Parts: sequence; C-alpha cells; structure tokens
Amino acid sequence: MSTARLGSNNTSKTDVCILGAGMAGLTLARQLLQTDSSLSITLVEHRQFPAPLGAHKVGESTVEIAAHYLAENLCLKTHLERDHLPKFGLRLFVRGDEAIHNDLAQYDEIGVSKVLPIQTYQLDRGRFENYLATELINQGVDLRQNTTVRKIDLRPGKHRVTIRNDDQEQTICARYLVDASGRRAWLREQMSLTRKVRHTNNAVWFRTDARFELESWSADQSWRNRVSDTPRHLSTNHFTGPGYWLWLIPLAGDCTSVGLVFDPNKVEVSDVNKHENLLRWLSHEHPLIAEKLADHEPRDFHVLKDYAVNSEQLFSADGWMLSGDSGAFTDPFYSPGADFIAFANGFITELITKQEGAEKYQQFQNYYLRFFANTLSLYRGQYGGFGDRNLMVLKTIWDFTYYWGTLSRLFFTSKYADSTFMDANQAVLTQGAALNTKMQRKFRTMAKNTERVGGQGRFFDHHALPLFHTMKQDLLTPNLDNTSLDLQHAVGKLGQLSELTNDILARLDGGQDMPALDELGREAVFSS
Repeated sequence: MSTARLGSNNTSKTDVCILGAGMAGLTLARQLLQTDSSLSITLVEHRQFPAPLGAHKVGESTVEIAAHYLAENLCLKTHLERDHLPKFGLRLFVRGDEAIHNDLAQYDEIGVSKVLPIQTYQLDRGRFENYLATELINQGVDLRQNTTVRKIDLRPGKHRVTIRNDDQEQTICARYLVDASGRRAWLREQMSLTRKVRHTNNAVWFRTDARFELESWSADQSWRNRVSDTPRHLSTNHFTGPGYWLWLIPLAGDCTSVGLVFDPNKVEVSDVNKHENLLRWLSHEHPLIAEKLADHEPRDFHVLKDYAVNSEQLFSADGWMLSGDSGAFTDPFYSPGADFIAFANGFITELITKQEGAEKYQQFQNYYLRFFANTLSLYRGQYGGFGDRNLMVLKTIWDFTYYWGTLSRLFFTSKYADSTFMDANQAVLTQGAALNTKMQRKFRTMAKNTERVGGQGRFFDHHALPLFHTMKQDLLTPNLDNTSLDLQHAVGKLGQLSELTNDILARLDGGQDMPALDELGREAVFSS
C-alpha cells in the first residue's frame, strides 16, 4: 500500500482519513486495505495505544452478522478464537413477584441448552483494538495517536483536518473523510445532522476483576444438567424486569462486564447512577446478583443517558461518511452495534474502492436507514414488558427469526450492497418489514399492560426449535443463486409465525400457560 504523502506547510496528503481508531475505524481501515491495498490511510485517535485490557467500553458481545464480518470478511477468526471467549448465545433470567435470594434455578430461563450453528464471540475491546492497531501499523497505515481534532474543513475530494499532537498543529488533506469517532461524532455535531430518536433509554456499566460461574449459583443438579455442554457464564446473561435488563458478560482474563440498561420511566437514574446506588437497587430487584457483586470492587463506572441516536445523513457524494456510533446507534439489547459497523463499513468500502457516483451514496444510505428503522422497532416502547416471561419467549423467537431470515441473509450473501438485487427484491423485503412492524406494535401494546411473569424455574430452550438450526446452517452455506427464493421462504415463515404467535397469545388470554419450546417446536412453522 502507499503511505500518507507529505506536502508543504506541515500538511500531509492521504487517500482516506478516518477519525477514530476504535472498533469502527480500525475494522474499516482493515477492510479498505483488503479490498484495495494501494490506498493510503490515516487514522486519527485521541488515545495512546496500547489500550487497557477489559477496556472501558460498551460492545463486548457479538451476534451473527458482526461475528461473520470479523471472522470471515476481515479474516480475524484465528485472533478471535485465540484471544477472546466464545459466546453461548443470549440467555434471559426472569423472576416473578418474589425476589430470589439464593438459588438461580428459581428463575425462569430463556436460552439454549447447546450451541447453535455459527460461532459468536465475547470481545475484550482492548485486546481487539490493540491487535488491529498493531496489524495496521505493520501494513503501513499512518496511525496518529494521542492526537486531537482541532478543525474540519469539508471540501469535495480535498477535505482538510487540522490536528494537534505534542503541542504542534498539522493538517491532513484527504480525498475521503470518515468519522468513526464514536460519541464524539465530529461531523454529526459540526453539521447538525443529529436526528431525534423516539427511544430515550439509559445505561450504566462497569468492569470487575472476577469470573462468575453461574452453575455454582444453584445446588439443583437437574437445573445444572439441562445446560450441559457449555457453561452458562459464556452466555450474555440478562436478568430482566419491568423496564430494564442487567447484563453479565465474561471477558478474557477473568474480567466481567456488568451493566444495567433501562427505561427512565421505569427506573430512576438517581437510583443506579453510582456503583453503591446500583448495588442497593439490585438488593431489592435481584438480591442474588447483588450478593455476588458485593465483594468485588468496580474497575470503572460509566453512565450514558439517552443512548439511541440517528443522523440525517451518513454518506455524502462529496466524499465524507459516518460509521459506528458517530452515525447511528439503536440499543444494546441483542448487541446490534457491531452489526451496524459491519453494514456501514461495507457500504463505505464499496463507495471508496469503486469510486461510486452520487446515486449509489443515496441508495446505500436508504438501505442503512431502513435497516436501522426495522431494528429500532424491536426496542422502542417495549422495555416495560421485559419482566414478562411469556412476552420475552415470544419476542425472542420472533426477533431471531426476523434477524436471521432477512438482515443476516442479506449480509452473509453480501447482497445488502447489491443495488440490483435490493431493488429486485424490494417487495419481499417490504413485506417482511411490514410483518415485523405489525408484530412489534403488538409487543409494544402488551408491554404497556403486562405484569411480572416468571420465577417458576421453567426453561425455554431455543435449541428445541428445528427452524433455528436450519436458518443458521443456511447462513453458513448459502446458495447465492437462490438468495431471492430463500428470502421469500424466510418471509413466508414470518407470516406463519405471526399467525402462531397470535394463536398463542389468545390461548394465554384464555388462561393457558406458555407451552414449552420442545412442544412448540413441533408446530409446522418450525419445521425446516
């Protein structure tokens, strides 16, 4: 690859300047170089590497799109398997009216008994970013560390970024400028691009130097045996209640990430905005968890209010673009943040390496914003129902089926950036989105009126649904010539699942209990 070129008056020239060397910026630089090794790339980062391990960031957990992007598209599988932890899927623990003090088996549990196809990962962001930074430096990328952005002057094809390092100012002139600066959001703020999002939840989180072995939290051997091949602590373990969910996520190096995500209409910020306040609040909601955390000091503590954000524009034909949180972020539930990095970086790589015209910038932005809106619908107005086991069983089944059948299929086949394919399949994609919108509206209505349901020790095993195996296996071995038909089939399954979900809801309203998933798995919709 070519390196950044020196100009006059302390100015350097580069093909691509990326603001931010976090996950979004580093992965974009790697993807660009893999696609066109002749590009010169400059990364501007306010930190000094190496970043600390167990880094103070949200975003440890990956799901299928992000895992595929990192492991396969970016060829990082060896690093992920060697230096990070495998993920054992999403796992929810739901209590009833009575708080649970000393036996995890008393919670209702929603998750898998065995690993489903497609490996996902729990990332230590410090390890991950340090590895990528070193790799990129070795490839000749100009990584400006401990550097602040002073001024951005947007000029089509000749963007100028004034930076300061060691009390000296320099100017970088770039054909393309990408803002991957996260919440700093240099371009979004400078150009007043922030778009209001009707989802105003908050999050608090911290790290602690401890590993929590969840199997030891119950003496019930039958409970231990029902999840036997992989320890529960490798899941993204969520403890839910009306208006919130608490995460426990293990990281490499015997460190655990702990966080609470909540609707401020259900949980007061002042009740959880400090470590001692959070433990006090947990002692009432989940005393078992509070007791386990009490003896472990926090490594850090962070509060993020009103985390959801969107932008009026993400990709400009003038040659500037946004990736990661600097552009848009929905919600941490289901861990979609790195998915949207994958989509944004894929679009940006296409635009830069193929030197696309203005029409393509607009098309890609439309696709991205459509993905964003569909994903946001999974969360908006629904946190009130997170304490209802029945709702969460139905919701996770629906949300996974929609995610694997549509968004994941588009990404695994790389069709998401194929305008010809996207236009030809617009009708079926719109049909799938409409089915999702209607179902999320139903979940939203339920969330307004639901009460706590759970705490009966029941297990709802996603592994018992044959369709989940088939859908994920199809992602691993896609027939690229058959993608349109596969997409139609997936949307057809959503239609059937909509009918079954409505039938189950009617039975629940009639006083019946939620069926076990091995029983539900015999329904026609869940056959392959």
